[in-house]
Amino acid sequence: MAIKAGCGGSMDGICCRMVIETKRVFDGCAFTDENITLTLTTDAPIPQGAEFVSARVISSELDGYSIGSSNGECSRVVGDVVTRFAVTYSIGGQLVSVGASYRESKDVLLKIPSNNSAVPFSIEAQSNMIVGGGAIIGTNAVSVFGCLLQIIKVTAIVDILIPTYGYCKYPPCTGCSCPGLAGNIFPELDDE
Repeated sequence: MAIKAGCGGSMDGICCRMVIETKRVFDGCAFTDENITLTLTTDAPIPQGAEFVSARVISSELDGYSIGSSNGECSRVVGDVVTRFAVTYSIGGQLVSVGASYRESKDVLLKIPSNNSAVPFSIEAQSNMIVGGGAIIGTNAVSVFGCLLQIIKVTAIVDILIPTYGYCKYPPCTGCSCPGLAGNIFPELDDE
């Protein structure tokens, strides 16, 4: 029996049903590496004499992945996690930022929606790194060290039916007196 969204009679205080479009995570796994050193490849050459200042993660993706045969409930997912960084260095008293990337192959088992599922899914990667320091080690290479977290997950945009108690009822806002101004800058509800 299908349940329609909308408002109807009250059932134990629940008065509405609402459909929300959201991203559902079907499965995922995380890799954590502490005190790891990565070699980043920069998008543009770094001049000689430049000094490393900082690096931070700006994005990540699972590139060139393939889904292999399933092992019971799980399928083998093989691909490269590509993590993009913004690297800042100092040259002649000027701060300059350049893009850089780090690529690492991953081979994981994840639960994938069944082949006859009507919901299209995607496999995503997220990376974050607390960079403790780094150094410029070549014209297009930077070394960074710190703690790296990488998450690979199976997601899909789905519609979820949620029972609700109706719309939120907010209390009235109160007025505010500011020094130097005569009276309240917001009228009280009883003033009208």
